[in-house]
Amino acid sequence: MPLLLDLPGLALCAGGLTLGLGLAAGGPPWLMTGERAVIGIVIAVVALTVLGYVLALAIGVTVGLVLLLAAVGIVAGGVLLSRHRQRWRSQLAPRSGALLAAVALLALAMGYLFTRAVEVTPDAWLAHYNNTWSDWSFHASYATTFVYGHNLPPQNPLFAGTPFRYPFAPDFASALLIGGGWSLPAALIWPSWAMTVLALSGLILWARRLTGSVAAGVIAATLTLLGGGLGFWFFIGDAARRGLLSTLAHIPQTYDRYPPPVNIQWYNPILSYYLPQRSFVFGAAIVLAVLLLLTPPLLHTPFFDWAGTLQAIRRSWRRWTLKSEAVAFIVAGALAGLLPLFHVHSIVVIGLVTGCWALLFPRPAWIGFFLVMLVLAVPRLLTAVPGDPGAPPEHQYPSWLIGWMSGTDFPPWFWIKNTGLFWPLLLLALLSPLALTRRARLLIAPFSLVFLVANLIKFQPWDWDNSKLLVFWYLASAVAVGAMLIRTWRATLAGTVGAAIIWVTLVAAGGLSLLQFLPPQGPAYVWFSAEEVQLAAQVRQRTPATAVFVTGEQPNNPIADLAGRSVLMSYPGWLWSYGINYTQREADLARIYNGGASGLQLLHHYRADYVVIGPNEMATLHPNLTYFNTSFRLALRTANYEVYAVPG
Repeated sequence: MPLLLDLPGLALCAGGLTLGLGLAAGGPPWLMTGERAVIGIVIAVVALTVLGYVLALAIGVTVGLVLLLAAVGIVAGGVLLSRHRQRWRSQLAPRSGALLAAVALLALAMGYLFTRAVEVTPDAWLAHYNNTWSDWSFHASYATTFVYGHNLPPQNPLFAGTPFRYPFAPDFASALLIGGGWSLPAALIWPSWAMTVLALSGLILWARRLTGSVAAGVIAATLTLLGGGLGFWFFIGDAARRGLLSTLAHIPQTYDRYPPPVNIQWYNPILSYYLPQRSFVFGAAIVLAVLLLLTPPLLHTPFFDWAGTLQAIRRSWRRWTLKSEAVAFIVAGALAGLLPLFHVHSIVVIGLVTGCWALLFPRPAWIGFFLVMLVLAVPRLLTAVPGDPGAPPEHQYPSWLIGWMSGTDFPPWFWIKNTGLFWPLLLLALLSPLALTRRARLLIAPFSLVFLVANLIKFQPWDWDNSKLLVFWYLASAVAVGAMLIRTWRATLAGTVGAAIIWVTLVAAGGLSLLQFLPPQGPAYVWFSAEEVQLAAQVRQRTPATAVFVTGEQPNNPIADLAGRSVLMSYPGWLWSYGINYTQREADLARIYNGGASGLQLLHHYRADYVVIGPNEMATLHPNLTYFNTSFRLALRTANYEVYAVPG
């Protein structure tokens, strides 16, 4: 029976894969097989997610919607595969065993890490990474609110009655899988894994396109997953005191982050981005698809040929034709324009990089790219980007942030501490012809503008969140560093040893920090107890989908995360990081739990329907139990939770 319940979700995955392969079969002629596959599958995921959202506005997230999307994907993909079957067959023969092996190894490794993110046991759901324990809590609330809370068009389920500015499409994709019968953990794990594999595959393919080397792409992938700074130096001291094997078996501290005065802020990318940040992995896959679409034509575009480009544009007004090149740029523009629905920081990256590319390599097709991107992106950006106008000045954004997190450190020294020899190798690769052609250097160099902007302007209240831009600078620049390491490796025996040592220093801090979360020492954090899972099921069955609940402020909230109900106020750390001024509501929350006529007035003011009293509420808000027991109706109860209905 569970397998039968999962089938609609599996059918949707099959539809997405079929549509992706169909789109890959009909892609531009200049793309290679792997590039076609990555681009096609990314487009299919984006298209089915957006189409599903539009349809859900009318019919909700239902099994019928999931099956309809699956049918659309299978039929459309089947038609495209049939139409282009000769071309597809000619491309099926493997072109690079090294590429396939690298992608397979990355997929298996990331699959292992993602499946450890949530472990379902009879007693509890356990998280094995602290960042997924926290971040996936709000992703769970966003996904379940679409399915169980009928939150369409969405309002913020964690701050009821306010606009929903977060890029919700990745969690809506998971909501479709939940609607198709998947469990919440599976619906969070597998889309994140798939988009991570697509992003890493795209990175390797983009590196091969720029350098002619799969090896440079593999090194770039290892750096973007594990790259770190000089924190590994502290491991040497720990190993000297405790013994190497003992220290490796029981990592005593994280080596990727240290507060000032050490001031290492470049955290392990797997633990900080790829595993917990679902929007990032969707954004990264889309960004790489855009880069793969645009890079091949730009490799053959004359440098700074503005006179010829303007003449071509003038001629095109008289006799306009839509060539395959123009179609590719328009498709890339559409993907970029939809990024605000998936990951807002990604469109900042794409805007800066493609703006530089268009300036350096002008061609008429850029008009279609930017026009489509702006038409799709601007409406969402106008609603998604602004913070709460009532927030304190220090929480407003954008604003100046000179030096990012460098503080009193000299910025070059700060970045050496945080990235080791990465920056010196990057400068050598970009400023010399040792490892890259001039054209490849010009295509990678604009990502350094992303680095510069992230060191000047704050894009969210939390300074550290600028790392969501810096991670893209690092990802693309890792291709240049990978090419330089491969060039050094192949030069001499000394170069081989030196390149290996440098690579180890670049990934040591990140690798050691990751070991801390793997067996035999990997911790387990209780995400939700079995009682809380059961409580959420009862809430879904016995309360209206659009009901508003008053709860405590813990991140892992069973009402918001599992039941899919909106809550008056959730974890303040999230609200602050999104620029929401929650001060008044937090004070009102305390008054509500204190009871009395003023608390009841506030409940009516916020149109709240239920009040939850559980372990967190008892410990932090100290509710007036006598008042609630005598004045409110008990709607449901478990061993440690009571849910009271607000009187009219």
